[in-house]
Amino acid sequence: MMKKKLILSFFLAALGFGVVKAQDLPDKKETLKTVTKVNDYFMKKYADYRTPSFVKNVTRPSNIWTRGVYYEGLMALYSVYPRDDYYKYAVDWSNYHEWGFRNGTTTRNADDYCASQTYIDLYNICPDPERIRKVKANIDMLVNTPQVNDWWWIDAIQMGMPVFAKL
Repeated sequence: MMKKKLILSFFLAALGFGVVKAQDLPDKKETLKTVTKVNDYFMKKYADYRTPSFVKNVTRPSNIWTRGVYYEGLMALYSVYPRDDYYKYAVDWSNYHEWGFRNGTTTRNADDYCASQTYIDLYNICPDPERIRKVKANIDMLVNTPQVNDWWWIDAIQMGMPVFAKL
């Protein structure tokens, strides 16, 4: 008898979940308007892409994860809303850093090579091999060495793994 009640309860609960309506997505135009407004604010506030990042009382170069994740998002926005100023901002940042990383092409730290995501996206728009030369050198080093414990913190998956997939 208990088993039948349990099965009936499970069945009724499953029916109840089927009635729940999914949340409607926001309007695409409104979303784009909000995203561009936020991005334009960032680009105005940090108009000088060379300015180092200052997080938790530590100054860091602008080509590590603290800006790398921003440029990753900027390139995603550019893919759906290609504005020349977005492209120029990303290219100028990349050129300033010579398409490279804080600790060179032998870095194992995903904080450093997160910038590769943007370099690869820009290469896909304009396939100049110089844009990914350092990316390839760094990733070749990573995959051709026996060390496998580089990503010991959760953010490293978001910063490092896409580089391998994009490349």
